[in-house]
Amino acid sequence: MLLHVNLLTINAQFTDDFSDGDFTSSPAWSGDNSLFVVDANQLRSNSPGAAVYYLSTPSTIASDAQWEFSIDFQLSTSGANYADVYLMSDNADLNLTSNGYYIKIGGTPDEISLYKVVSGTRTLLIDGTDGTINSSSSNIFNIRVKRTVSNDWTLDIDDGATGSYVTDGSINDNSVTSSTHFGISINQSSAAGAVNGHYFDNFSVGNIPVDITPPSLVSATATSFTEVDVVFNEAVDLTSAQLSANYSADGGLGNPSSALVDGADPTLVHLSFSTPFVNGQTYSLSVSNIEDLAGNAMSLTNEDFMYFLPDNPSYREVVINELLPDPTPQIGLLDAEYVELFNATTSKYFDLSGWVITDGTSSGTIDSYPLGPGEYVILVATGDVPNFSPIWPNVVGVTSFPSLNNAGENVSLMDAGSNLVDEVNYTDSWYQDASKEDGGWSLEQINPDLPCSSSANWRASEGVDGGTPGDVNSVYNNDPDTTSPNLNVVTVLDNLTLLAHFSEEVVGPGAFSVAPSISVSSVTVSASNPLNVVISLGAALDTGTIYTATVSGTSDCSGNVLSSDEVQFILPHLPKKRDLIINEVLFNPFTGGSDFVEAYNNSPRYIDVYGFYLADFSSDTISNAKFVDENFIVAPGGYVVFTEDSTAVKNDYLNAQSGRFVQTDLPTYSNESGDVYILLPSDTVSDSFSYHEDMHFGLINDPDGISLERIDFDRATNDANNWHSAAESVGFATPGYENSQYFPGTIAEEMVGLEPEIFSPDNDGFEDILNINYSMDQPGYVANVRIFDSKGRLIKVLIENELLAVSGTFTWDGTTEDRLKARIGPHILHFEVFTQDGAVSSVKKAFVVAGNF
Repeated sequence: MLLHVNLLTINAQFTDDFSDGDFTSSPAWSGDNSLFVVDANQLRSNSPGAAVYYLSTPSTIASDAQWEFSIDFQLSTSGANYADVYLMSDNADLNLTSNGYYIKIGGTPDEISLYKVVSGTRTLLIDGTDGTINSSSSNIFNIRVKRTVSNDWTLDIDDGATGSYVTDGSINDNSVTSSTHFGISINQSSAAGAVNGHYFDNFSVGNIPVDITPPSLVSATATSFTEVDVVFNEAVDLTSAQLSANYSADGGLGNPSSALVDGADPTLVHLSFSTPFVNGQTYSLSVSNIEDLAGNAMSLTNEDFMYFLPDNPSYREVVINELLPDPTPQIGLLDAEYVELFNATTSKYFDLSGWVITDGTSSGTIDSYPLGPGEYVILVATGDVPNFSPIWPNVVGVTSFPSLNNAGENVSLMDAGSNLVDEVNYTDSWYQDASKEDGGWSLEQINPDLPCSSSANWRASEGVDGGTPGDVNSVYNNDPDTTSPNLNVVTVLDNLTLLAHFSEEVVGPGAFSVAPSISVSSVTVSASNPLNVVISLGAALDTGTIYTATVSGTSDCSGNVLSSDEVQFILPHLPKKRDLIINEVLFNPFTGGSDFVEAYNNSPRYIDVYGFYLADFSSDTISNAKFVDENFIVAPGGYVVFTEDSTAVKNDYLNAQSGRFVQTDLPTYSNESGDVYILLPSDTVSDSFSYHEDMHFGLINDPDGISLERIDFDRATNDANNWHSAAESVGFATPGYENSQYFPGTIAEEMVGLEPEIFSPDNDGFEDILNINYSMDQPGYVANVRIFDSKGRLIKVLIENELLAVSGTFTWDGTTEDRLKARIGPHILHFEVFTQDGAVSSVKKAFVVAGNF
C-alpha cells in the first residue's frame, strides 16, 4: 500500500527543465520521439515538414492542481500552425484523447485558450485574448493554469516571461475528474518559418501552492488633485482594503476620506483625500494591514506619489541640453544615441507625453514623463530603455527615435501642440576638440539659461565617461552673457552679396558700411544660421581689391550690442592652372598625427580655395577627389595647408602658422609612394606631385613625421631633385610658412654655376643642398653630370643622357651612389654636354663638402 501511494505521488507531480539534455527519463516522455530534440536545455520540435506529432508523460493530478510551463514560438501561428498542451488526458496517445483538458496555443485567433474534451467532443472554456501570439520572430510566454478543489479554473498569462502574470479568464467546470497523462501535441504546416520553431521549458505540475505571502504594494499614482490609485501585486481582501485607517499620507493629508476596491480589478484600490494636493509636491503614502484573499496581512509599506498639473512651455523653458550623435568608439557610455532635456524653469512642471523630437526627416514621439523644474530627462529609443534605466532612472522612451547625424543636423523639440520648444542646429565643429569628433563623446550645452543657443554655447563633454546624461553637464557655466558679438569674417558670395559671420547668434543685424565706398542696400540675419548676416550691395565689387567692412549696432540674444568692429575682405580672382602649386607634403606622419598638403600661390592673383579638390591617382585615373568646403583666400605669395586634423599638425609642429590651415577631408596617401593632385573647381589639374619615400635625404633612417619640401617654386613639380626632406632645425616640417630647404636656382653668367660653393648636407636647414645652375647658348643639348671626390673617384651620377632646357638647375643632397654621406673635403663637378651632331664640351667646377668634426 505504501508503494502504491508513492507511485501515485510520483505520477501526479513532476517538473522538467531539460537541463539534463534528455526527455526520455526523469520524467520519461514518449510518443513521436524522433520529432523532438533538447536544444540549449529546451524541448524543441524537430519535424522536417508538415506533421501532427506529440509527446506525453504520466500525470494523474486532476484537482487542487497547478500547471506551469514556458514557451517560445518562433513562428507565426494560424489555423494550420498551433500546439495543444494537454493538462489532463485519459490516453498516452494524445491523438486518442477522449476526456481531458488542454491549452490551445495559436490557431486562427492567435490566442492562448482553455478547452475541454468530453467523450471526444471539444468545447472552448476560456476564450483567450485574440492576437496574443502576434510575432513570427519570437513569442515568449509563461503560462499558468489552476484548478481548485471547487473546480474553479483560472488561466494566467505572463507575456515576455517577465515574472508578472495577468489573469486571462476563469470558469467553473467539473466535466473531467481523472487523468493518466500530461503532454504536448503539435499541428505543423510546411509554411516557411513554421518548421522546428516550437520551444517548451520549465514544466511544473503539482498541487496549488499554499499562499503564505502577504500582498505587496506595487504603485501609488495621483489621478487628480484629491485622488490616488493604489495597485497591489494580487487581489486584496475587500474589508481590509476599504478601511481608510490602513492608509495615511504625509504633507498634512492624513487618512483618505474613502477607500474603494475597483469593481473590475481586485488588485486596485481608489483613495480619495479631503485636502487637495499641492502641484508638483511629492507625498509619501503609508499602507499597512491590507490582507490578500488567503488572509495574509502586509506590514507597513511606504510609496511616494506626486500630483502635478502640467504647464504649457514657452520657447527654451525646456532645452535640448546634451546630445550623443556618435556613441562609438565607446568611452564609458552605452552604445546608443540619446538626447538630454533640461527644465530650465524654477517653478513649472511639464508632461512630455506626446512631445516630439525631430531632425526634419524623421520624428519620434516621447512617452509620458513628468519633468519638474531643474530636472533632467534622457530621451532614448524605446528599445534602449531597459539598458539605460538600471543606470539612469530619469530615462524615457521615444517611439521612432530619429537617428542623429554624426556630422550634424537640425534637431527640434516640439510640445504636443506642435509648438517649437527648442532647437539645436549642431555640426561636428561644435565639439571644439578634433580628438573628440570621431565618436564616444557627447555634445554638452554650457549655459541652458541663455535665451538662444549657438556653437559658442556648446562643446565636447569633459565627463570621464564621455558624457553626463541625466545630470549637470561637465561644462556647465550659467554666468550671464555680457559680451557683445564680434565680427569674425566677411565672405564674398558674389560681386553683389557678402556674408558676415559673427562669434555668436545675432538678433539685430546692425548697420554696415564698405570702403572703398560701396553702398549697402540691405542687411538681414540669415534664416538658416543666425550666426550669419547677409549683406546686399548697391554696386558690384572689383576683383582683387581689398575692402574693409565696418559694422555697429549688432545685438545678440541677451541684448548685448556691438559698438563697432571691422574686417577686410576681397573678391578673389578666378583661379588658373598652376596658380596654386604643391609646396610641401607630409605623407608619413607621426603616430596619431595627420597628413597635410601645403600649397603656395605662385601667381599675382588672390585665390579662394573653396571648391578646390584634393585627389590622388589610382586605377589609371585621378581618384578619390575630396571637396574643399571652406572659404580661404590665399594672397599672392601666400601659403595654405590642407589637413584633416589641424590641431594634430599644430601639436606636432610648434612653428606651424595657425592662420593658414583649412581642415578638410584628404585622400589616403600611402606612406611609401603616391600621387597628390590639386584640382580647380572646374576639375582642371592645378598641380600634381608623384612622391616616393626614397626622395628623402639619404641619411635619414626613419622618415616618420618628416615632410618633403619643394626647393624652387619655378622648377618642375615632378623634378625629383626639386624636393628635399625638411630640416631638423625647424622640427622636420614647415606647415604654413617658407620651406626650410627653399633655394630658388639662379642663372649664372657662365655656362655652369654652383650655389653655394661650400655646403653642409647635414639636414640642419642651412646650406644642405648644392644647386647646379646652367645656361646654354642654344636648345638641344644632352648632359651628363657626375660628382668626383678629391682623389678622382666617381661617387655620384646625377644626370645621364638627359635633354636639357636652355637653362635650369640640378640639385645634389650630398649622398653617394651607395646612399652614404659624401666625405668632408673638396669635390669636383663634371658637367658634360653634347649635341646630336656629336659636338662635346664639358665644365669642371670645384666645391667643398663641409661638416662638423
